[in-house]
Amino acid sequence: MRRIMLVLVLVLAAGVWPAATGVAHGSTSAQPSAAPRVQADFNNDGADDLAVGVPFEDVGSIVDGGAVNILYGSAGKLTGTRSQIFTQDTPGVPDAAEGADLFGDALATGDFNNDGFADLAIGVPGENSFSGVVDVLRGSAAGLTSTGSQQFTQAGAVEVDDLFGISLATGDFNNDGFTDLAAGAAGEGVGNIEFAGAVSILRGSAAGLTKINARTFTQVGSAPEAGDEFGFSLAAGDFNNDGFADLAAGAPFEGVFSTPFAGAVSVLYGSAGGLTTSGGQIFTQVGSRPETNDIFGFSLAAGDFNNDGFADLAAGAPGEGVFSTPFAGAVSVLYGSAARLSTAGGQIFTQVGSAPEPDDEFGFSLATGDFNKDGFADLAAGAPFEGVFSVPVAGAVSILYGSAARLTTSGGQIFTQVGSAPEPEDLFGFSLATGDFNKDGFADLAAGAPNEGVFSVAGAGAVSALYGSAARLSAAGGQIFTQDSPGVPSSAEVGDFFGGALATGDPRPSAGSSSTPSGSGSSTQRTQSKR
Repeated sequence: MRRIMLVLVLVLAAGVWPAATGVAHGSTSAQPSAAPRVQADFNNDGADDLAVGVPFEDVGSIVDGGAVNILYGSAGKLTGTRSQIFTQDTPGVPDAAEGADLFGDALATGDFNNDGFADLAIGVPGENSFSGVVDVLRGSAAGLTSTGSQQFTQAGAVEVDDLFGISLATGDFNNDGFTDLAAGAAGEGVGNIEFAGAVSILRGSAAGLTKINARTFTQVGSAPEAGDEFGFSLAAGDFNNDGFADLAAGAPFEGVFSTPFAGAVSVLYGSAGGLTTSGGQIFTQVGSRPETNDIFGFSLAAGDFNNDGFADLAAGAPGEGVFSTPFAGAVSVLYGSAARLSTAGGQIFTQVGSAPEPDDEFGFSLATGDFNKDGFADLAAGAPFEGVFSVPVAGAVSILYGSAARLTTSGGQIFTQVGSAPEPEDLFGFSLATGDFNKDGFADLAAGAPNEGVFSVAGAGAVSALYGSAARLSAAGGQIFTQDSPGVPSSAEVGDFFGGALATGDPRPSAGSSSTPSGSGSSTQRTQSKR
């Protein structure tokens, strides 16, 4: 599994990071600047829609089978009207719900068959003894549908504990007009090297995603090593602005020389033949030396922060210590250029709007979007373990704004949960996604608080929406949704973790390259016994 179990461990251990525990990231979705704008607009009505993962949802008597709720955008913002729920027991969805499948643990959107309707890829990393699968639902004029849905296993040998589908990202890597899918298998063994990790690429086509010419990549720029978990996080963007989407893949447990769990990020570049290792790169943390348990690359998001036409990359290191403050967290930024991504002009940021504190884990989740519609991508960074005054582990999200001079803390903001008072262990900011939910041209932000209690129902989960404007992102008019909200299918139950993963589209700056929804989204994590 992925980060959810880590969250539970952290909560129970009062923020002590278990150094031997693996974790993994959620979803991203991006396109190169030369490609058409692809949103998570499942019904193609001009307003982005929001997919919400509920990976611990029980399906009948099936414990932790998992589910995905769909909230639809409109001129009047997100709404529960016409909302949907999908499980592996929904007619037309491949397979059947089984215990600990974790359907909805990772999410990503893209128009895989280029019909104008966004489709949804759903990670199911617990399927078949954690070998993992990815299910795909198609968009239509009536919204997301299970008709014509698909299921994929890893492009290669299927093995126990591969965790295929633990992370997802989309982009047109060969620039043929069809969105392609990258799916991480962070538990994949390379030869006899356990949990080295791999990433599979499935190509889009008129018939949807296909395994034809599918490829699998292991770590670029470094030899596979036990426990690296390459592919734990993914983000796509056109870093060299050549019209082909490129892929960044995190290996946050990579050791840097003698420094364990310092973390690294590899980059593969797109071409007419798809992604290639030719010209591939590897980066360790920018702006700070590698340190034990930094887990650089735990989260990734791409966006054009300085609006120069080249996508840039933000990489979270939530285990970074800030001076003597352990696990305060940091985010590094690398800038794109005609010569590919570069550390030149790279930046590092600690939490905006609040002093770094132990175990905040700033950078745990990331997402990008142009919240004030000035043409520069902005960055949202979650710190889900942030204490809000005397409320421990309530969570917060910081916003940094793009500019011609790169990303900046000037005008930066911090938000706590919208629509509900902060409560202990809400984990607000655990997952993030951006999209134009009210089709006004400003990017909006969805932020999960998957451990939110809904009245007396502990850990049921909630998702808040904040709306963009010329005056920046704002909580004014913000919303909160749970599975008990009007029109939202199912009901809040203990430990559902509604909002554990999020995916939507990202309205890109007009001259820039797109970025993630999910970052950044997020999801679950494997238990310690699997390492």
